[in-house]
Amino acid sequence: MPYLLETNYPSFQTIGEVVDYFRQIFEGLQFMHENNVVHGDCKTDNFLAGTVSLFNVPPHPAQRFMRLDYRGPVSTSSSRTKKPVKYYLIDFDLSGVYRPEDLPYLRQPPWGGDKSVPEFFLPNAPPCDPFAVDVYCIGNCIREDYLDGREILEKAKKGFDFMRGLINDMTNSDPRKRPSMSDVVSRFEDIVKKLDDKQLRSPVLNVDEDFRIFRKVKHWTTPWIYRIQGVPAIPNA
Repeated sequence: MPYLLETNYPSFQTIGEVVDYFRQIFEGLQFMHENNVVHGDCKTDNFLAGTVSLFNVPPHPAQRFMRLDYRGPVSTSSSRTKKPVKYYLIDFDLSGVYRPEDLPYLRQPPWGGDKSVPEFFLPNAPPCDPFAVDVYCIGNCIREDYLDGREILEKAKKGFDFMRGLINDMTNSDPRKRPSMSDVVSRFEDIVKKLDDKQLRSPVLNVDEDFRIFRKVKHWTTPWIYRIQGVPAIPNA
């Protein structure tokens, strides 16, 4: 297994980079579901990134802000836009394989690290569809990390309202109304097609973050150069 880091370390620089992250984890879960495999524990810390290549020297695994040789702080030499990375779904302890003859696919709740799954709160919660739970959980990760934020731990980000409709459907309290992962991927691609280049190259900012003029100049210089060079706004596109 490669040396992997948190998906947002180093920080995403553009919305297009985050779009690539969304696409990869959606397609990863879609692949599992198409093969009748449930992940069972979709949450932010079970998504990792191969971003080590973006650093001049790899980070130390115990102190990620220090170099691997511990001779100073880490620094990045590239971006995900210039050097696309792969994202990984990990932790399959709660995963399950279902056979076609097992229909309807049901599992006795609760399970996994996301304690907000609506069907887990039903009185004497009956067995429920684990595939629909996966859809809820991966949608809830995006909702908490980018759309709404998490209390204290994570602030909402600007510029991701284009995901709101899809995420609302993925986190519908009625599991029967949630889209399948194949539908999620299809709808996501339709959404992405409507995003323009400027939007995709825009910076990833907290909702309360002040984007001062000197930061604007610094940020937009690099994307402008990338655009001239023909580097796609969405990595791996």
